[in-house]
Amino acid sequence: KRGKQIAVFVFVSLITATIAVLVSPKYYRSGALVVPANAALADKGRIFNGNIQNLYSFLGNGDDVEILFGIAKSDTVFYRLIDEFDLVNYYHSKGDNAGIKRKNTLKVLEKDLKIEKTEFNQLTISIYTKEAVLSANIVNATIDILQEIEQQMWKQVYQNSFNQLDRSDKDLENQYRLINDSISNTTVVYKKEMFETKRQLILEQLKQFQKSENELKLALATTPPTLYIIEKAFPSVSQDKPSLLPTLLAVFFISLIFAIIAALVFERKQAG
Repeated sequence: KRGKQIAVFVFVSLITATIAVLVSPKYYRSGALVVPANAALADKGRIFNGNIQNLYSFLGNGDDVEILFGIAKSDTVFYRLIDEFDLVNYYHSKGDNAGIKRKNTLKVLEKDLKIEKTEFNQLTISIYTKEAVLSANIVNATIDILQEIEQQMWKQVYQNSFNQLDRSDKDLENQYRLINDSISNTTVVYKKEMFETKRQLILEQLKQFQKSENELKLALATTPPTLYIIEKAFPSVSQDKPSLLPTLLAVFFISLIFAIIAALVFERKQAG
């Protein structure tokens, strides 16, 4: 008799759990795996010295992972995802104004979007959403944003160096013109020789500056990748949460143990 009661209780629990899983919102997971590129290869010298690329691995080390991880966890990345995929409406975020809604959405997205470092100097990015395509798009967009931000950092370094060289180049050109005028306006031999020496020095500097400027222009146009994608995110073909089989197994064992304990307690009370 007790056995039948236990079986009925377990069966009802399984039916209830099945219905709960079927009517619960379905969530789809997408994930990606990336490795950082070696920051040493972003040096402009790589373009004109092939040995540099042979000396260094294309893959980054622990420090490069930390930099990439720090960027990935920044509010800048999350806010760009929020705006790109209209996540304020997706999460039905509340707030008195658009700014507060975005901030509340940020808090939810920070919990949903998992960004983790592995022991192999890799970065995993994953998310669960109610739409399979949306999950994959968010993860892949995160990778694109990371790539863009770090490349932009290097381009800014190159651009600042170029601007500084360009200013110095213009100053030297002015000096060169002044010395030419001085040479034309003087008849003293030793002064002409002195001005000529200065003019040659400035000319050499101008050549060096122009060479460096050309190198920086090429570096700006050929910024290397800052990360490599090992596994790209794809839409899941079936729901990942809640999972029916693991849920039913858990309910089966929990309900069975509960029913047995309840039966034993009831039997003891009757015996007493």
